[in-house]
Amino acid sequence: MYFREFGIPARIARCYTVEELEKQIKKFSGRKNCYTSVYVFDDAKDKADGKTNYESAMLNTIWFDFDDAKDVKKCLMDVRKFIRRFCKPLGITPRIYLTGGKGFQMNIDFHSPVDLPEHVKRQAIQEYLKFLKKEYYLKTLDDICIQNSVSCMRRIVNTAYIGKIDSKPTGVWCTQFSVEDIMKKDIDTLYTEAMENTGRTIPPEKSTKAQRLFVEFVCDMFEIEHTVSNSIAFLLNEIEKATGSIKISSDIASDYIKPRRECVIKLIENNIERGHSSHEQNNIIATELVTAGYSDADISFVFKSIYNEPAGDYGWYTDNPNEAGRQIKLIRQKALNRYSKDKLIQAGICEDKCLCNE
Repeated sequence: MYFREFGIPARIARCYTVEELEKQIKKFSGRKNCYTSVYVFDDAKDKADGKTNYESAMLNTIWFDFDDAKDVKKCLMDVRKFIRRFCKPLGITPRIYLTGGKGFQMNIDFHSPVDLPEHVKRQAIQEYLKFLKKEYYLKTLDDICIQNSVSCMRRIVNTAYIGKIDSKPTGVWCTQFSVEDIMKKDIDTLYTEAMENTGRTIPPEKSTKAQRLFVEFVCDMFEIEHTVSNSIAFLLNEIEKATGSIKISSDIASDYIKPRRECVIKLIENNIERGHSSHEQNNIIATELVTAGYSDADISFVFKSIYNEPAGDYGWYTDNPNEAGRQIKLIRQKALNRYSKDKLIQAGICEDKCLCNE
């Protein structure tokens, strides 16, 4: 069965139905920034340890995340530029959202899912976004969105934006706007309208042209010849044949992974729920994640889910999602191991009967 992941922003639930997703939104909206995965995934293709296989993503859209913490107007300029130079000439109508924070999200939807081989999907999305960013000079297109590719999380439309400083709603909602609104209205007007929480959603306009362009780009990646007379189905079959024995490399940050010990998982989830964590608990979480093989980006993701406050106040993450906080750097420099079971018991995190492995 296919599911979406829900996060705040750390991934805390799988949602198999719209009702399950709405239940999570109702629980956290107004208290936490709410996210969902850009793509749906097939639980029949989960990894052996039960973790999500992100390469099972159903590729039915291309997602863009435009961010600029200092000047959101630059994001609007990039979105408009891409619409003028790419979308309009091709007759493509994107879905566009003001996130409520520092930028915009955009989707270009395919007429039907593109069934690429699993080992090709991640790099295909990465390379396509890299190409579009360079070709159309999209300075604010977020590199993290490119790196995370099929495992990206996006803000959920019509949910409140929670401020970093006081962890309270800012009064601005993640809001969908029409292409006409984006092209004509200034940034102040868009933000003013995003404070009204209209609950507006605009149905996607699915594009065969967008789908074909992406498939042809993947063909070019693997030097597969193609002509305008080739059907999309034919080209996908050619990609399958050409990439059957190819090992795709990737330099992205690792996917979101959970530590193995259930007691530490519970600690993380409880602290996300509370929005607070003690210094000792942070050390437990951080050493667990470092030992489990988390990247700096992964660890920042977890601590950002706990603290909706400026990064520098604690040192557990930074404003740069790919850079470790000073506390994490110290743990890596000292090569500190995760807490033993005895120490977890002393800290009140674990019990004797806990089956956590050593």
